[in-house]
Amino acid sequence: MIETPMPLVQELQDLRTAVIVDELEADFLSLVSWDWELRVVRYPKIHPVLGMPDCEIPGCTKGTPLGEPVCVGCTNRWRQSGLPFEDFVTAPRQGTYHRSDGQTLCRVSDCQRPPRLVTHGLCTTHENRWLTSSELTVEDFLRNSPQRGLPGFGPCQVAACYRLRGSDRTRYCEVHRGRLNRERRLGTFAGDEERWRLTTPAVAVNREVSLRGLPDRLVAELLYCLQIRTAREVKTRDHRMRHISDQLRLFQAPSLETLEDDDLVRAGMVDDLRMIIRGAQTALRRLGATAETERLKDVWDLFVFGHHGTLNFSRIYQRPLREAVKVWAYDEVPRRRGRNVASSMQNMIRGMEQLSESLRLQRDDEGHQLRLLSRTDMVSFCNRVAFLAETGVFGAHHRINVIRYVRKIVNRIRVLGLTGPGQVLEGLPAGFSLSMEDIPDEPEDTEAGRDLPDEVMRELCDNLDLLEKIGNREFRVATELLIDTGRRPDEISTLALECLAKDPDGTLVLIYDNSKNYRLGRRLPIAKATAAVITEQQERVRERFPVTPAGKLKLLPSPVANPEGTKPIGSIGDAHRAWVNALPDIMIPVVIEADGQLVTKLLPFDKSKIFPYAYRHSFAQRHADANIAPDVLMDLMDHRELSTTQGYYRVSQERRREAVDRVTALQFDRSGNRVWRKAQGLLDSEHVRRAIGEVATAYGICLEPHNVAAGGQSCPLRFRCIGCDHFRTDVSYLPDLERYLSDLLRSRERLMSAFEADDWARSEAMPSEEEIRRVRRLINRVKADLDDLSDEERAQIEEAVAVVRRGRSVMLGMPRVGQPLPDVRPWRLP
Repeated sequence: MIETPMPLVQELQDLRTAVIVDELEADFLSLVSWDWELRVVRYPKIHPVLGMPDCEIPGCTKGTPLGEPVCVGCTNRWRQSGLPFEDFVTAPRQGTYHRSDGQTLCRVSDCQRPPRLVTHGLCTTHENRWLTSSELTVEDFLRNSPQRGLPGFGPCQVAACYRLRGSDRTRYCEVHRGRLNRERRLGTFAGDEERWRLTTPAVAVNREVSLRGLPDRLVAELLYCLQIRTAREVKTRDHRMRHISDQLRLFQAPSLETLEDDDLVRAGMVDDLRMIIRGAQTALRRLGATAETERLKDVWDLFVFGHHGTLNFSRIYQRPLREAVKVWAYDEVPRRRGRNVASSMQNMIRGMEQLSESLRLQRDDEGHQLRLLSRTDMVSFCNRVAFLAETGVFGAHHRINVIRYVRKIVNRIRVLGLTGPGQVLEGLPAGFSLSMEDIPDEPEDTEAGRDLPDEVMRELCDNLDLLEKIGNREFRVATELLIDTGRRPDEISTLALECLAKDPDGTLVLIYDNSKNYRLGRRLPIAKATAAVITEQQERVRERFPVTPAGKLKLLPSPVANPEGTKPIGSIGDAHRAWVNALPDIMIPVVIEADGQLVTKLLPFDKSKIFPYAYRHSFAQRHADANIAPDVLMDLMDHRELSTTQGYYRVSQERRREAVDRVTALQFDRSGNRVWRKAQGLLDSEHVRRAIGEVATAYGICLEPHNVAAGGQSCPLRFRCIGCDHFRTDVSYLPDLERYLSDLLRSRERLMSAFEADDWARSEAMPSEEEIRRVRRLINRVKADLDDLSDEERAQIEEAVAVVRRGRSVMLGMPRVGQPLPDVRPWRLP
């Protein structure tokens, strides 16, 4: 912090101004060459945020935006020239001085007057002497006719200007004198020259921003704003700060903290400038704020509590109830973690807003008489919430949450003693409460959660290039990792650069932080293809930020306000939504009933169901479908409770029964004969058998009672199912039958080669020609029946097969084997 000069403190009578000035750091003021007397911000040439290097065009002294080779003016001249950029760079700039280069002094030594013409560089007096001399050039005049320097006429009288006057006959510098004359000539001068001097902008000089002519409070606020933005590595171009100061000077604003958004619009601020000012107002509001001062407000900035966002209590109509909810929030917020504290707590506060609105509308005293509240008011509230849910104002789940949140907050308010003597809710009756019985039952959900169908996932993965084009490379990598790992979006966006490691057994793992539950350094096994995506991104980041230590870098660095690569990307939600909306309709097969018949039609998938968190549900559903044990899936999802994991996937019994109905209609015995039965009897018996009357084999089911009772461990034929009359198979086992045939042929070829084994062992292990012939015949029979179906029937069967195969496992006197995980990107190398 800087030590404010005593004369300045005496001038700054506003205590708030002195507080802001004390927050200005000496290093920052030195960086911008700040002088309290001159009041001009000068941008440095070299700095990771404020730096403005010289333009690379020969003869141009303007500063360029950081990272750009040439200034904006030269860029415009190059486009107008029509020359290739290489030729334009080598062409010298016409003229060596522009107004934006700043004002110089007369070329005569010790002369304090500005030149009249920049081409000659002489003040008016010395120029007249040169013109009346016999010297042809200024250089000859200065060399052969030594001149004495003259005193200056003082600074321009425009409040924002610090240029020197060129004559004692005018009160302004040459630029402002010409500007005033031009306004008078064009009829745009308002007639009040005193106001014109106070409000007209300074001459725009490259890398400089004049804060002259602004109130002390406003000057300190703008400096503090620039300091905060620079500390956050947010670029603030000189022309933006210049425009802001000019507009505030014209508006004659006393302070940023007193400005409303309507004032900014009237002052002519465009959106990006208003954004800068709103950011400055936020920084100023936080200056000196503490949790104790913030809790007194109706809108809290959670920054002072260590979180993001705000909490708004203003819509709770009854003041005592509002103050009680604020006490609850003050008690609750220290126990919250993660980046969504504001949204989760605000959702709970909205429940109390509904209670407040119910009291206001349904009571004569609008709920202000606390002692008169009763159980009846709570019942009225529950009825109103039910009415709003029934009329579609909000959904059934929201109704449940509103009542649940109100019950939790009201009970907590009582625990905190706020209904006791001298407290904000003193005298609140005990009957004004809710019990568990008041919370409605959860609506039955027969869908499979919020996972995305395989067809949708494949379409999304096929169009990742479009996401990179709409957003950037980091958004694409983030989406790929969300799909592959099932982590929360915040866990992916904040990954450290060195997030890839190996377990002692060589398994690749992703190291991430579960910030929601404050479980840091979690390890998730990942596939080699996923690791390749991470490795490629690591190389890009190291190439982009070669100086920053690897331990400080992020795997997905923000593309803005991040010169050192230490800031992660923010939310990918907006870019992800734009990408999804830009995709053509994603058609998926849907079974509908038409004229009493089940018909499969291709219908567009609802794109609103495609959002980043849906990939986590899809990850859980993929593993659940592959028969991953629930406790293992709980570890993969990094949940503490199994019930939480179970909310991420569902098994629809109705859908499964329908699929069994379809595939069982194409059931065959060991000889390949179609098994025909009456439809109703078939359906009933098949579903019962799935529960208790069958056991799975490698490529079908076994109905032999003893083997079923033994869980598949008591097969007298030693699993030669093709020769058993108790064996059944159907179209859903076709891939397994084809793999079994390949295994038989491969085993036969291997045993017929030079394989060392006793003759009896080789004979027992050798697949018989009859077994191979029967398996091949069974496969051909199933395929033939499929070929007889129409395209629509075949599509229905394929969808049913996909459902039935989910979760299927096989027991052959050996460990249970689950189905492989479906790969939504099969083209990638394993």
